[in-house]
Amino acid sequence: MNAPTGAEPSPDTLAALFEILKSFNKAGIALTPGTRFSEDLNFDSLIVMEFVAEVEDAFDISVPLNILPDVATIRELALAVEKIVAEDK
Repeated sequence: MNAPTGAEPSPDTLAALFEILKSFNKAGIALTPGTRFSEDLNFDSLIVMEFVAEVEDAFDISVPLNILPDVATIRELALAVEKIVAEDK
């Protein structure tokens, strides 16, 4: 998900993702929009799938699995979630 430069997700979307991430943040690192799932949070494929399921439940959406390789940060995921929510309206 290569968002346009300057595009920023809403604070509400980020806050919801940060809340979901609390139980997945085993290292207890400070979460920012730039936090990377693989490098910073050490997510493996199983954790990614569990996390995506939580995100889908929280936002009442279905996240296409083909976008996951392009979503590296919380910011990118927030933008992807907002795009999916907008398309579902």
